[in-house]
This record gives sequence, structure tokens and C-alpha cells, in this order.
Amino acid sequence: MKYHILYALLAISLLSVTPSAISAQTLLEKRFSVAAESEALLDLTASAPGTSWRERGAEAAVVTIYVDGQYHQDVILFGGALEFTYQLMLGRVGPGEHSLRVEFNRKQSAVKAASVKIGAAKVNTIDRKHPEFQAIARAPIIYARPDTVGKFSDIPLLAYYESERASANDLTYTVIFSNEDGGTQTTALMARWGRTTDIEWVCETRIGDEAEAKTIFQGANHQNTQFAGKLEADHPLMFDATVNNNFSDHGQSEMRFAPRPLPFDARAASREEMMDRHPWTYRVMADEMIREGKITDERKPGQAINDLRNYVCFDISSNQTGAALSVAVKLKGDPVWRTSDWGIANYRIDRNGIFRTTALLPKRARLEEIERVVARCDVKGDPKTQSELSQVPSASCDLRSVNKIFVLDDDYRPGPSLKLSLQPIKISSGEMIEIYNIAMKH
Repeated sequence: MKYHILYALLAISLLSVTPSAISAQTLLEKRFSVAAESEALLDLTASAPGTSWRERGAEAAVVTIYVDGQYHQDVILFGGALEFTYQLMLGRVGPGEHSLRVEFNRKQSAVKAASVKIGAAKVNTIDRKHPEFQAIARAPIIYARPDTVGKFSDIPLLAYYESERASANDLTYTVIFSNEDGGTQTTALMARWGRTTDIEWVCETRIGDEAEAKTIFQGANHQNTQFAGKLEADHPLMFDATVNNNFSDHGQSEMRFAPRPLPFDARAASREEMMDRHPWTYRVMADEMIREGKITDERKPGQAINDLRNYVCFDISSNQTGAALSVAVKLKGDPVWRTSDWGIANYRIDRNGIFRTTALLPKRARLEEIERVVARCDVKGDPKTQSELSQVPSASCDLRSVNKIFVLDDDYRPGPSLKLSLQPIKISSGEMIEIYNIAMKH
């Protein structure tokens, strides 16, 4: 009788929500039920002792998720030894009971990744009545670029969606990658984008009046391309296809990711604001740069840059007309001005809207050491012909606001911003204005 009770208790424990040792590889099994067709979401809290995104050979452990016994996705535990909650999609599920299994994927894990600890696995479901249903249901599932598998490079960290109207008829999905292995030179990334992560829009879906959906995606060379690939329920299957993280609607890869997209209004903020709201993205960004040998003590343009904590970051709203914007910083007691563009024309920002740039300081950046900041407007390109030169007098930068000026702290997280007040102003090409002076504070 005692043995029967023992076996019964063992069987119950195998079905519990808590992590178990069901097999050498299985970390967790649980069941969940839904009353109506829904999208399932998972908040997976996990850690991988002995791993670090900064260290070669110990970058991360990988877990594989199965839904109803079928492979769904892999999760690269970039949070390392620290407990971190990964927000994921589990796809479409019908009414009834379903199973979730999480396994330790030793094959894809770093050599030094010996174990994974699951702290929690919270499943939520949203049915068609939920206001976020369409946004979640149409979100892409991303297949890893084959040359990144096993290399812990250029991985999706965070996804977000924008909806053009309250009815969510137009949905745009964007992914923040930890880095890009090709494309823009690193110093140009810092000058033109203020970061070394790669923020790429993946696809845009327009839902018609009769629930018909048309999807375009960002193909190679940033080309808008009509989606003609496979859907999983309503999720487009997208393949990371280029070294600068553009996409294809067909391909092959042994790993895929399904990050839950979070809502974001990019009309009111720079895309980098999403990183500010999730400051751990900066630490992963810095760790990958360090591991890949892209941090140097030298101060020159190239693929390697200075410690990211030596940069001061600017969040600016401005529209350029035939012109390009840059900023320059002067520290207390230092006669030298440090420019965002390095004196290189194509490092200046000629696009419109809200954007980021940075300026490299000679040492660890401290806000209290900044004495003055100026913004400069230069004509775009290098006009030479009479026709090009005739456009110079009308070239201008319509500077609307300077939203943030900040540096990264010891842990590579954004610190507080300088407090400044700036009235919108139009700057003609060849002119500059002061946007901050410490004397203004006294």
C-alpha cells in the first residue's frame, strides 16, 4: 500500500508546475487550459549559472520550448547567471488542455553552460476579444541567420509593435538585435544612431475590412517586399537573411525565436527609447562588443570603439532640409570641443524625426563635467555644381527639441538626463547654436 501511495505522489509531482528532473534534458513540464481559441504567451524566468554574454565559451545557455509536444522555439538566455524574465509567444492554441515543455538544449548552448535554473513559467492566453489579440496574432516568428547559430551574435533581444490606428488595422513589427555583423561601421553607428544594437523593422501587416491581411517585409538592401511565405496560424515566418539583419520570407535555419512584441508609439519618441525602457539591453549590447573585441583604447574611426561609458548620448527631434545635424561637447577646464561627427560629413544626421547621436569624451563621461553643448547645421553632402550650390542658402535644420542628454553608468545603464529647456529654432546651414551651458543653471 505504501508503495502505491509513493508512486501516486511521484506521478502528481511529474505534472506539477515546478521544475522537475523528468529526464536529463527536461527542465519543466506543465499543462494549461483555454476556453476559446487564443494566443498563448509565456513569461519564462530563468538563469544559467556560470554563463556570461561577455565571455567567450560561456556566452549563454539555450533552452528549447515545445508546445503540445511540437518544437516551437529556442530561447538564448542572454541574461546569464542573473535571473531574468523572457517574454515569449507560444502561438495559437485551440479550446482545451495543452502542454508546455522546456528543455536544456546542450547542443546550442555555450561550452561552459552546465545547467539552467527555471524560476517560473507563467502562461497567459488572450482570445479574440482581447484588445491585443491581433497585434500578438500577426507578430512574426524569426528564424536565426544560419551564420549566427552557435556564435551568440546578432540575436533578437526585444520586439515591439506600432499600430497606426486604435483599431490596429495597420501593425508594424520591429526587433532590436544585440548587434549587426555587417553594414554600418561601428563609429558611424555611434554617430548616426547612438548605439551598436541593430533596430530593424521586420514586417508590416494591413488588415482589411473583411479580416484579409496583406504583409510587406524589409527584404535585402532594405527593400519593401510583398510577403509570400508561410504562416503559422497568422504569424508570418520570417528568416534573418543578411549580415545587417534584413529578412526573407523563405529559408532554412535550425533555430527560431518568438519574442512577444510590446506596444510602442514611435511617433512620440526615438526608437532607442524602447531600449531606455528596458535598460538591460545596453548591458547586453556592451557585453557583446567586449566579447567580440570591438572595444579599444584608441580614438579613431573604425570597427572598434572606445568604452561605451565614455560617450555622451543625445536624443534630439529635428527636421533637416538639404542639411545635416551634428553636436559638439565641451568639458569644464578643457579647451577642446568633442564632435559627434568626427568631422566626417556622412556621420552627420540628415534624416528627420527623433533620433540619437553620441560624442566621445576623453575619459569616463560624467554629466557634471559637461560645460557646454552646441548643435551645428551643415549643408548635406558636398555641393560642387552651380545647381547644387544654389540650394545651399535654403538648407536648414529645424531643431524642435533636445529630449535627453545622458551617459551610461558603471553597469552600462542609462543614467539621469541633463535638465535643459530649449525653444524650437531654425538653424541655417553653416550655423550653430548653444543648447546647453552649465552657467544657465546658476
